[in-house]
Amino acid sequence: MRSGEIMAKNGNKESAQNDHLCQMLADLKVKTSVLEVQGGERDAMAKTTAELLKVYDENVTKLTCGPVMRSDRGSSEVVDEISESPIDFDSVIQDFKDRLVSAGVNNGHPTFFGFISAGDGTYPSALGTFVPANLATYSGAHLGNPAAVQMENRLIKWVADLFGYPAGHAGNISSGGSLATLTALAVARDSRELKAVDFHRCVIYCSEFTHYAVQKGLRAVGMREAILKKTPVDQSYRMTAAALERQIKEDTEAGLLPFLVVATVGTTMTGSVDPVDDIADVCERHQLWLHVDAAYGGFFALCDKMKQLFVGVERSDSIVVNPHKGLFTSGGVGVLVVKDGKKLQHCCSLEETPSCFKGSSVFSAEHVSPSELSFELTRPFRGAQMWLPLKVFGVGVFRAALEEKLLLARYLYGKLKETDEFELPLEPELSVVLFRATAPPVVDINNFNQQLLNDLISDGKIFMIPAELHGQFYLRVCVLCFRTHIEHIDLCFSLIREKRAHLWKSFRLDA
Repeated sequence: MRSGEIMAKNGNKESAQNDHLCQMLADLKVKTSVLEVQGGERDAMAKTTAELLKVYDENVTKLTCGPVMRSDRGSSEVVDEISESPIDFDSVIQDFKDRLVSAGVNNGHPTFFGFISAGDGTYPSALGTFVPANLATYSGAHLGNPAAVQMENRLIKWVADLFGYPAGHAGNISSGGSLATLTALAVARDSRELKAVDFHRCVIYCSEFTHYAVQKGLRAVGMREAILKKTPVDQSYRMTAAALERQIKEDTEAGLLPFLVVATVGTTMTGSVDPVDDIADVCERHQLWLHVDAAYGGFFALCDKMKQLFVGVERSDSIVVNPHKGLFTSGGVGVLVVKDGKKLQHCCSLEETPSCFKGSSVFSAEHVSPSELSFELTRPFRGAQMWLPLKVFGVGVFRAALEEKLLLARYLYGKLKETDEFELPLEPELSVVLFRATAPPVVDINNFNQQLLNDLISDGKIFMIPAELHGQFYLRVCVLCFRTHIEHIDLCFSLIREKRAHLWKSFRLDA
């Protein structure tokens, strides 16, 4: 066969292959075009979703429908498998309604008094999740979206100013207190130039009421072998600075390496506030890193009457505060601020620019990117969940809401106290109220209150969780949902008394 014929044959073969490839790509384009939802179909999806949200809104605003809402489909039922074939949108949303709206514990309900609220966000905050997701806003690098990065930096500065941090700080908006705490621990470790060979001698000080995110964070940053020492607390369950100093001196004399103290502004269990200023004195004398966990209590600093609780926070090296608690944003928003911003950048930045970015302006000294101040590279634009509600409502309404929660906690505490039917171990510093009912003679008080808790949450009108203090069982009410008002506290109080009276009577009859 002549060379020209061979070339023609090969050319025809390549042409046929190209035609086949083009046809395959055209078929795949048609098949995958459903991913681009447009026009009337998009409007129909939006309408169906809006109806779902309406059902949720009705549930959370009706006192008769508590946060523990049962569905016809049992909670133990296995969720449907992911299938190869599509399912119509209305059916999927109906499944969401059955599983997410009408079942489980709803922490956005006004009578949810259990865990520290996280996720019961205002509507503008929810839009702050939805809009960036639709716009595909990437906020990891300044080059990708300068406005988004600048907006987050402005929010971080606002938080830093709230706690009195000086210029030179840096921070990051993370997925919550856990990741923010992990990052703070890593910065503290690196700033002290600790080596793995010495981790087993390193000592971290906290109280027994410090959040377990610290222990998880230590494991995540490679310091599982470090010593996590519990510092004694006073009668109000606050860390004592004198005991801390004794521990540090003893550990130093024993050849250990004290390097970090975690003080808490608003413990999860009791709502207690550690004396940060006194603790800062100790840390300065011994040159220890002071980290403040203000995930729950931090934004109470907006309230003038609470300012005294935050004295000394400005002296700390790092602080964590959760907008998805005190600012009622949607879940997954935590803020870390480090006083010496260079230390945060040194901990989280790469030592050299990856080869794929060399020659570009993705990373520059002039504009530090969030991905250089966090361990996250791919990250959502979380700042919108703070920015939208703060701009739409103004800071003043959040201050008023937090003041209301403080007063509601004191209101409940006073009503419980005046009955003489309950033991209250401490007055609330923030918005947590601890109590337990007195029990009939010869009845174990712990068992009595465990049964009282079971009775209170069994009908779903209110939800709370227990607290164990020195082996004693207490009930715990945390008031932090923005929907919670005095009528909800009155309902809570009346149910507590009603269930206690009924339980008391049943125990007496059994006796």
